[in-house]
Order: sequence, then structure tokens, then C-alpha cells
Amino acid sequence: MDVALDLFIKLVLLLVLVGLTCLAASWALLRGLKPRVVVLAGAVTLALFFIGLFFLMQSSLDQGLVPTFQKYFDKAWNHQTQWLSGQGASADRIGMFKEVYEKYVVQSFPAWVALNCLVMGLLAYYLSSAILLRVTPKVSKAVAFREWIVPEPLVFGLIAGAILKLVFRENSLMDIVGNNLLVFFVGLYTLGGLSIISFFFHKWRLPSALRILSYLVLLNLIFETICCFGVLDVWFDFRKIKTAAPQSTATT
Repeated sequence: MDVALDLFIKLVLLLVLVGLTCLAASWALLRGLKPRVVVLAGAVTLALFFIGLFFLMQSSLDQGLVPTFQKYFDKAWNHQTQWLSGQGASADRIGMFKEVYEKYVVQSFPAWVALNCLVMGLLAYYLSSAILLRVTPKVSKAVAFREWIVPEPLVFGLIAGAILKLVFRENSLMDIVGNNLLVFFVGLYTLGGLSIISFFFHKWRLPSALRILSYLVLLNLIFETICCFGVLDVWFDFRKIKTAAPQSTATT
């Protein structure tokens, strides 16, 4: 019964989050704003909701929200440790994984929230556009995912994260800021790399089922390479669309 109630609460929360994001995206679409602004409108609305929820929970919990999150992450890590031990991982290897987990999951939780808000904003853009196209002629057809371009100046966010990691001592405040910047911008440029791959899949006319399977395999095996494609596109413009179709570009 408790499991069913927990699933029901999570489903309701998900519907609320999707509804808020789509509402903001729909408002931006009806105002005739650019695709990147529509995505940001949905993402910022969701981020503000999470910030408000954070402060609400912070004030209602006796021990505060941060210790509660820490307990959640510790529990998740204990499950991961059991799985790694079952796979025959050595203590040193488990310790290395734990260090990575602490830095790029626990300490970088704000970046993961921000990245998920951005992805939700992107999905809300497509969902709201598909619905509104059937209702009003004011809304233009959504930009295809294969045409999205990460704005070039954002590469400095990735560079700033790397510099902070190099300059400041480990686990200092600025080092943690660097972790968050790296997580967010690696995720962002991975989306950019997927957009590039989508462009060539479309160009080569791969069947939809094969495309989906290819995305899953690529993300599990070589997501670092996908991220590199997204970063290198700043200079190489693999699709040759930055100058050819400036009105179709937007940020992922």
C-alpha cells in the first residue's frame, strides 16, 4: 500500500511539473518568442518551482533539507556499493567510484537540477508546440532537434569550470562550483552532440527504430565523445548550418 501511495504521489508531482513547464512554454509560444526563449521560459519556471519547494521543505523539516538529501544519497550509494561488490569490484575501485559520486552527484546536485529543468523546458517546447499548432495559427512549427545549436559564448562556462578545478583546492567552495559548472555544461554539450548526431541520422535516412537504438548505445558507451562533438561544433560547425539558416538555430 505504501509503495502504491508513493508511486501515486510521484505521478502527481510529475504531472504538476510537466503542467507548469508546458504552461510557461505555451505562454512564450503565444507571445511569438524565439525557440531558445521558449525553452528557457519553461526551464526557469521549473527552476523557480524547485527553489520555492526547497525553501518550503527547509522551513518545515526539523533537521533541514541538506541532511535529508545527504541521507538519501548515502542510501543510494549503499545500494550501489552492494552492486559493485557483487560485480567483484575491489575496495580501491569502489573508493574511486565513491569519490566521483561525491563530487559529481552529491556536490553537483544543483547542476543536475538545472540540467533537468533545461531538458524539461526543451520537451515542453515540443509538446506545447504540437498542441498549439492544432489550435491557433499564431504558433510556428517547432525547430527540429537536429537544428539546435548551443550558443558559442556558453563554451566559456565549461572553460570556467575546468579553471576552477585546476586553481582551487579540492572540496573548497570554488572547487564545488567548478564541479557544478562541469556537470551542467558537459550535459549541455552532450545534448548539442546528440543534435549533431540526429542531423546526420536524418541526412542518412536511418529508420526511426534504428535511430533510437543508436542513441541508447551511444549514450551508454561513448557519451564523452558525443560531448566532444558538441564542444568542437563551436569551431568546426559540423552541420554547416550556423550561417546557412540563422533563423532556425536555438540553444539546447
